[in-house]
Amino acid sequence: MGLTPYPSLATLPSAFAAACRLSRTDGELFERCRVVLVRRFQSERIWFDLVSPAESLPRVGPAAGVENAVEVARLASGETEVVIHADPLVAEEMRPVAMALALGLSVVIELRGILLERQTALDDAVFQLRALRQVARLLSSVHSTEETEQLILDFMAEVFFAWWACLYRPDGESYSPSVFRSLNDRLRPAPMDRSALDEALPPGSAATGADDSRLAELVGPGAELVVPLDAGAERMAVLVLGSRISDKLYGRAESELAGTLSFAAAIALKNSELVEQLHSAATTDELTGLFNRRALEERLAAEISRSLRHQLHTSVLMLDLDRFKVVNDTMGHAAGDRLLVQVGQVLRKQCRALDVVGRLGGDEFLVILPMTRPAEATVFVARVQTSLREMEKTNPEFGACTLSMGIAESPHHGTTVSSVLAAADNALYRAKRGGRNTVEVAES
Repeated sequence: MGLTPYPSLATLPSAFAAACRLSRTDGELFERCRVVLVRRFQSERIWFDLVSPAESLPRVGPAAGVENAVEVARLASGETEVVIHADPLVAEEMRPVAMALALGLSVVIELRGILLERQTALDDAVFQLRALRQVARLLSSVHSTEETEQLILDFMAEVFFAWWACLYRPDGESYSPSVFRSLNDRLRPAPMDRSALDEALPPGSAATGADDSRLAELVGPGAELVVPLDAGAERMAVLVLGSRISDKLYGRAESELAGTLSFAAAIALKNSELVEQLHSAATTDELTGLFNRRALEERLAAEISRSLRHQLHTSVLMLDLDRFKVVNDTMGHAAGDRLLVQVGQVLRKQCRALDVVGRLGGDEFLVILPMTRPAEATVFVARVQTSLREMEKTNPEFGACTLSMGIAESPHHGTTVSSVLAAADNALYRAKRGGRNTVEVAES
């Protein structure tokens, strides 16, 4: 069979360059280059193969006829090898063009692979920077410990696309699950032995996979990444992540990112605890653990404002421990302190969840009863007096313990903190003058 004369090959380089420019995948590149050769050599019987450890492409070319084809080019660049076969009728004429093309394609594919690797590394770096920026933004403002825990859990779970995540906090001899989230039916994890986990993952350890036998036994099945949150030598928490939604494994890049984020998270947890401790010190009576005068006045101001805004009634009880000086003089101040603590516990126990109890100073206490009128407050008074009589049986060394009380109501007896407290104080003074262990309501 005679062959049709081949057109000029002068336009081949530009045609191949266009194929490289327009192709998005190696398979598309091979097909475009094959089409160029088919047009130039007027034969469909041309095949391209790629041999590469990183990628496997199906043979590009017609389904039939390759068994009779002739290899016209085989060239490699690095670990990538391009092989071109053609019909024996056009093989010899194609060979010079095919050799140059195979060399060019192998170089292009090798370079593309390198660029893809660099792009992946760049994408990972950009992702890490974005994650760091976001965690800094989330944790830069001070939140409560509870809010900080939830922020850390949500952020880390979303950064790594984990099906589930659990944040454990130190709790005595255990690490107890503090916050937990799951996108599947994962059950809430159980507490972990603290000493065993610290031994398997000492303070200062990096994020690690859960494939270690000791660690796997502690974190349970399904866990894939364990991230300690250490602030210096203090372990603030341990984060455990389940498998990833993408089904990708946690690699070195994920472990390094988790380690970087964990340091910021640990510092945020430490800061939130310090802020809460400072707030507690500023608002809590050191001896009894109740609210101090400052906190009581702030809460009373809020309740008065609410009572005025919604036409509610708020009762205030000012209580004074009768003959407290006798206890101090005869038994010592340490005994007096114990008595104040026990009276504070009685008052707190008898309060409702919405009530507020605190120590004004010395042997004076204050109880704020929202949505309560003075007549209704006497129910609380009766419960307290009953509890004090029970306390006398369990702590007979203090003798009979009684309280004198003054009750004032907002807005009836005042619409400011000072006016309400003054009204309650006047009522308390009348109760003291009336013989102690009595209750008086402020005068209108």
